[in-house]
Amino acid sequence: MDNSADKTDFDIDRQGLLSALNHCLNQQAGKQKLTVLALVDLNNFAQINQRHGYSNGDRVLAELQQRLAAIPQNPIFCTRVDGDKFALIFSPLLNIQLIPLVAKKIIDQLCRLFVLEDQAIFLEGRIGFSASSTGSRAEVLLQEAEAAAKQAKTNQQQYHISESSAVASAQHQVALKEQVIQGLSENSFQLHYQPQISLADNRPRGAESLIRWIDNNEYRIKPEQLIGIIEQSGQMQELFAWTINTALRESASWCIDGKPITTAVNLSASCLRWPGLFDSIESSLNLWGGNPADLCIEVTESTIQQDLNQGFKTLSKIKELGVKISIDDFGTGYSSLEYFKFIPADELKIDKSFVFNMLNSQIDMDIVKLILDWGLRFNMQIVAEGVETLETQTTLTELGCTYAQGYHISKALPAEKFQHWLNQYPIDKTKPIVG
Repeated sequence: MDNSADKTDFDIDRQGLLSALNHCLNQQAGKQKLTVLALVDLNNFAQINQRHGYSNGDRVLAELQQRLAAIPQNPIFCTRVDGDKFALIFSPLLNIQLIPLVAKKIIDQLCRLFVLEDQAIFLEGRIGFSASSTGSRAEVLLQEAEAAAKQAKTNQQQYHISESSAVASAQHQVALKEQVIQGLSENSFQLHYQPQISLADNRPRGAESLIRWIDNNEYRIKPEQLIGIIEQSGQMQELFAWTINTALRESASWCIDGKPITTAVNLSASCLRWPGLFDSIESSLNLWGGNPADLCIEVTESTIQQDLNQGFKTLSKIKELGVKISIDDFGTGYSSLEYFKFIPADELKIDKSFVFNMLNSQIDMDIVKLILDWGLRFNMQIVAEGVETLETQTTLTELGCTYAQGYHISKALPAEKFQHWLNQYPIDKTKPIVG
């Protein structure tokens, strides 16, 4: 396919656009993915041509096309159509709910300053979106995107999604939900494990298990989207049972210097209210011969707060088995000291949103220090998520943080690659280990 992003100058290429659209639609035929067309219509660009001349106006348009072609989640096709309009194709896209993110990235490029003859040029525009459905034709998608762009102008919106695309999205979501449920029944998911290390001696402590799924078309669905679909389907209990059994089975032989490591499994809000939760955990431990002390159940702060009394009772019963309890994404909810008087937890996980920027933000650094102080006062261990640099790891060590996980240490790895990661021990503190 001809990608105009690779050209040195731009084209007014309507036929090329239709050809590219047809190619994408043919590729996605029969698959649960969308081809999305974005049509960017600039406002009052004639004034720039009148003030600076058509050749200078063309320079601005050429630079804008280069910017649009290079935005994150790169469009597979970007071309100029009809003078001051641009068309971008994104394919495959998982669902229509991602379009606002795409729109923001386009708007960010429009809002960036252009310099022309030492003068600042600012552009404004409206964006129309259309998305494919079964049997979509390129000409129809283009017409719908043009109509959506006009509607955005009429409504003074930054962008507008065509109504037929919204209907197609609902149909797409139903089909995707069916596919995910089928994947669960066919046991086609897998777990990846993100290593955690002890900061005191830089030795592996364990790993957090994270669900992954590649559908039949080899297109990755983000874990949070997958979890959301399963949560809506009412089958989170089945997913949790599969997850804990898989995690205990795959981690049964993992150890360092003959000592077992900790395996963490995430718990959703619906599972925390599940009457069969305790029995599921206990039976899985018995089935795989797992030591409860080597299992950690992670539950988010917001999940517990949906029903503090029931949540505390359930977690306390699980803790009586000898299983560790970890509060995930700590600091993002409504933490209070009253809450800490009763919480049956062994550790807190500092949310990565604070860890990412702690070296550059005094506010984030103070929050990290506060959570570390709370952990110390309540006799809890602390895990820092999102550790992506040696400097961050070193600072957390100096502050007394117990454990860390993040890309500096390792990304999440399939079971066999995690085993390989463990086998590479001892670890050089200055380098991440890649499975």
